Amino acid sequence: MAAYLLEIHENLLQTGVPMRYMDIEIAYVGNDEVDVFVGGVSSTRGELYRYLFHTRAEVEKESSNHIIHNLSVSSEPCELRIISNSSSPNHLVIRMYCRSENGLTLGILSEHQMIKLAD
Repeated sequence: MAAYLLEIHENLLQTGVPMRYMDIEIAYVGNDEVDVFVGGVSSTRGELYRYLFHTRAEVEKESSNHIIHNLSVSSEPCELRIISNSSSPNHLVIRMYCRSENGLTLGILSEHQMIKLAD
């Protein structure tokens, strides 16, 4: 099982413009099929969102990427959880697209960058 836990809030990117929305793209690069859970939890508001989906490796030009659009981000920190049931290392490719209130892309975080933020 793989688990990624990251604290998300509007100043995550430390830009002059606060982040209000994010899109999360998840692609599976293993050989099997895998279940993936994406959820957000706030200490004061409880569960903010929950997505559970089944994905598999790409098969002949058929994309298996899952994109979760318009997840809201506030000034209050919340915990983003991405969990899969595969024991293979490096089986997910994750990208987080951070956007402003007007939809302007402020930055794109790769899995590697998210791990550096978590450290």
